[in-house]
Amino acid sequence: MITLEKIIKETILATGKRSLITDQTAILNKQNFLLKNSLLTLKNSPETFSKLYLCSMDITTNKRGFTLKPYMIWGLLMLIYFAVGIQHSFRLGVYMSFLFTLMQFTIYILSNRFLIPAFFEKNKSKYYLLSGLLLLITVSFFTGIDQIIGDKHFPVSPKPPQPGLIFPIFLHLVLCFVALWISIAKYLIEKEKKTKIEIEELKREKAESELKFLKTQINPHFLFNALNNVYTMTYIGDKSAHEKIAMLSDMLRYVLYDCESDLIPLKKEIDYIVSYIEFQQMKTEKKQNITFLCNIENENFLIAPMLLIPFIENGFKHSKIEKDKSGFVDIFLSQTNKKFSFVIKNSVTSEEPAIASPKEKGIGIENVKSRLNLLYPRKYLLDVRSEEHEHFVYLELSGNESRRKI
Repeated sequence: MITLEKIIKETILATGKRSLITDQTAILNKQNFLLKNSLLTLKNSPETFSKLYLCSMDITTNKRGFTLKPYMIWGLLMLIYFAVGIQHSFRLGVYMSFLFTLMQFTIYILSNRFLIPAFFEKNKSKYYLLSGLLLLITVSFFTGIDQIIGDKHFPVSPKPPQPGLIFPIFLHLVLCFVALWISIAKYLIEKEKKTKIEIEELKREKAESELKFLKTQINPHFLFNALNNVYTMTYIGDKSAHEKIAMLSDMLRYVLYDCESDLIPLKKEIDYIVSYIEFQQMKTEKKQNITFLCNIENENFLIAPMLLIPFIENGFKHSKIEKDKSGFVDIFLSQTNKKFSFVIKNSVTSEEPAIASPKEKGIGIENVKSRLNLLYPRKYLLDVRSEEHEHFVYLELSGNESRRKI
């Protein structure tokens, strides 16, 4: 049997649960700080430099998912140098393909495996100095090899005028510098991709924490007022008190447990709304001007929990229906196929402005807007309008069943 003591315990549990808001706010603030820092790091990185080679690096993966392995790229370079050298002789083509590829490979590996990890982020001046020394040593070494064995064993026919050392040194320097540049571009691109992955992860964690935070912002005042009404009914011996206690228990169970899910069947949300309206009606002996109509094809249609209640609470709050005889609250729900719509119209007393100032707006409506942006991105329509004596809200959700959960 459901007792009043049980209701009180569940209400205390709900109140204690909301004490977690402070901790969750701290978590959200920390995640926002990390997310902003990550975005700032990505923004201030040498993105312009890396994007110059982004296209050239992205040729490793085409739209069909085929991936060019590193050894395939080096093999392609060898073929290019071979094609240049073979115009003079086959032996020269083989020699150029091995000499130039090995020279660039040496620069690329030493820079990518040793210099960049050790010095690029920690001490760029030292990195550039060591890279300059690496270029000087590598160019000198391979130019010496070219001068010693190139002309003797791999002659060019017809033999061009003797260019001296200026042209070979310049050619080798350009090839080595390109290899060094590509190694830096590869590092920056990989770093940028890693930063983007971290940002997406932070966004996902932030969204999850934000959803949990928003769910804890349910206003408990109505539940305490309802509990007080039930207590009065029990005290005076009203025969329907036990039924109201069971109804309030179901409402608390819905708030405490069912709302933990991202999505719940529409029927549960409707049951909560019906109970909410019934408790609102208990505030006055005369029947209030409340209309609640439903046109539901599928009661198991999935919807975010407590998504509609803030609008309904707001409607009853501003209509002052229990005091104003001309006040009204009209609620309409419709669900057809994969489309759901919600409409609420309520009167606004002359004492209260139709459009509340930012300070007067509660967290409930902002809560709903934030949840809509997180759970139904580009899949909802929200229209909130206020006139002199009437307030209107229209909410439409579409395609939630195909939406991926956060």
